[in-house]
Amino acid sequence: MLPSDAVRLGREAARRLASSGVCEVRPGLTDKEFAWIEKEYGIEFADDHRACLAADLPINSARPDEGATWERPWPDWREGDEEELRQHVG
Repeated sequence: MLPSDAVRLGREAARRLASSGVCEVRPGLTDKEFAWIEKEYGIEFADDHRACLAADLPINSARPDEGATWERPWPDWREGDEEELRQHVG
C-alpha cells in the first residue's frame, strides 16, 4: 500500500495533467502492469509517480515545446516501442 501523501500527490499530478491539455491521457496502469514494467526495465517507480501513473497514463505531448529533446516526453508504458522505452529509461 502506498503512503497517503504519495497517493495524494500522484492523484493531484494526474488531475493537473489531464486538465491541462498538454498530453494525451489514458486509463492508469494496473498493479500487474507496474510489476511487469519494473521487472522488464529494471526500474522502480517512486510512490508518488506510481500513484500518478495509476490514476492516469499520460502518453505523449499534445504540443511539443520548441527545442524539446523528446518528441514524446511521456513514455507509453502500455503500448510503447520497447527500444524507445529503453532509451527513455537510459
